[in-house]
Amino acid sequence: MVENTPKVLKERAQALIDAHRCLAKGMTVTIADISRHGDVQVEIRKLGQLDWRAWSFEPDFLADLERQLIAAEQK
Repeated sequence: MVENTPKVLKERAQALIDAHRCLAKGMTVTIADISRHGDVQVEIRKLGQLDWRAWSFEPDFLADLERQLIAAEQK
């Protein structure tokens, strides 16, 4: 079983972001911050306004990120 270390979560988050590059017009996604422990904060913005943000240590981070990316493709 692969542990969800900060490094693994960052790599998996980046893979999800890379897989969802066809976002709707005005939507952007970035790894906005990295903590001193290696946790990442991902932001999705619509026309510059924050639409969603989460840290990789939050429960269900990857599932929520993927759900938000799919929604950002359709907005």
